[in-house]
Amino acid sequence: MKKVFNFFFEIEFYLKIAISCTIVQQVFYLLLNNIDIDFITRVLLYWLLSSISFYSIGILIEKGIKSNDFLRDKLTARVNKIKNQPFPSFTLQGIIIGEIKAFLSALIILYLAPEVHRGNSLLLNFGWFLMRIVAADLCFYIAHRLLHTRLLQKIHLKHHEFRDSSSFVAGHKSFVEYIIVAIADILPIFIFGYDITQLCAWSVIGNAYNLEGHSSLSIFFIPSDFHDLHHTSFNGNYGIQGFWDRVFNTLNPPTKKQGIMFPVSFIEYITIKSSISNDTEKT
Repeated sequence: MKKVFNFFFEIEFYLKIAISCTIVQQVFYLLLNNIDIDFITRVLLYWLLSSISFYSIGILIEKGIKSNDFLRDKLTARVNKIKNQPFPSFTLQGIIIGEIKAFLSALIILYLAPEVHRGNSLLLNFGWFLMRIVAADLCFYIAHRLLHTRLLQKIHLKHHEFRDSSSFVAGHKSFVEYIIVAIADILPIFIFGYDITQLCAWSVIGNAYNLEGHSSLSIFFIPSDFHDLHHTSFNGNYGIQGFWDRVFNTLNPPTKKQGIMFPVSFIEYITIKSSISNDTEKT
């Protein structure tokens, strides 16, 4: 029974991403469907949307949710407490360099990746996003695990300056790691092709789960302290979420966050609690 719950626990994450992306894609389709968008405009749209959503979602989490003691304590996923760390402040130079990298990434992706128009078909878009997140998770798992090998781990040490974590730690990485992770993230786009409305939706939802995953909070997408454990121990939990770590036996078992936003872990908790109560009554 536990293996069944563990399987659906990971699938729930994939489904949330796919469904959320599909809904957001429909919004972008309605906004962009009747507009003739040339290549440069697509690049600018993709870049600006990625940057604006990254900073706005991160600020919402850090300055909005985390500044509220009740919400922070209720949503905190980290179980093993560690010493708080000061996080690096934003600098104008850092922001400019980051935006140059993001713009060049958007330019290269849209220039090289095959464009495929899928319209507003819910089924086609849901299927694309589901394949996209599963494939992206596998690509990230492989790249991330390689970054923890003796040969490449120095590249990854900048990201691991923080055992504590904050949303914007998601973007705190060396230039070489940025390239490696970017390639892992965009590889599925070259496999499945892209529609600009799909990329816009993915950039928003992708930033949301990435920032949430580094925030030590479980708000909607992140159902455990999976990534917190990775930053604490430096080993295991190499994927976006635990599916591929279970497959390749590198999982550091996370503490599942219970609540109505995470139905699988909530049902598992109720089932186990009911089973224990029944066993107690029999004895």
